[in-house]
Amino acid sequence: MKTLILVAHPTEQDSGTQAFLAQALESANSSEINRRVLTLPAGGHFNAQQEMQDVLAVDRLVLQFPLYWYSAPAVLHQWFEDCLLSPYKEKLAGKELGLVVSTGRPSHEFGLGQRQGYSLSELLRPLAALAIDLGLQLLPPLVIAQFAYQTDQQHQQLLVDYQQYLQLPAGYSFADQEKWWIEQLEQRAAQTTDPKKQQILALLADQFGTRSDRLDDLKDELALIKQVEEGDEL
Repeated sequence: MKTLILVAHPTEQDSGTQAFLAQALESANSSEINRRVLTLPAGGHFNAQQEMQDVLAVDRLVLQFPLYWYSAPAVLHQWFEDCLLSPYKEKLAGKELGLVVSTGRPSHEFGLGQRQGYSLSELLRPLAALAIDLGLQLLPPLVIAQFAYQTDQQHQQLLVDYQQYLQLPAGYSFADQEKWWIEQLEQRAAQTTDPKKQQILALLADQFGTRSDRLDDLKDELALIKQVEEGDEL
């Protein structure tokens, strides 16, 4: 699956959140994911042919931006205006659309009766409407709240969540996650030259694989039990 990340941020170079996500993407070490920062050309308009050439070549488009005045930054709206026109927009149907949204406010402030008054789903509804209009499959958004105040442990979890958001299929299962972990561990074992680290990573990958096989066995056993019980009822 090929993925394109379009970053829309008024001060991207000064953003600690965007710097972290860029490093997380590098550590994912995937040739199927490209990242591009939207920068408005000198003329004030995007070249639709150039922009959409990249978009039409991928399976998943991820819009990555901070919640800016309860919406997306102006550069993303300008990109919509300049690029989402015929004949390009008709060719987007069937692709996936992901949203990676950062906020300066804590998550608990969003919602009816809360300080912000609206949920993030409500604030992002215009993008959901756009996805429907273009025939895109909208993925659940990945929300990053108050990155600067998160702990190291939360940052580590965010790194995993972000990489999985980019790489796992839509509606992924627990088995998909396990497979992803095994691939990550095997990949890192192959990249390191430290024998001790190789051994540890290989052991972890083997343990994940064993647990995954055991889970499959349990599923088969439960299916067999269900068949027997249904047979008894008959």
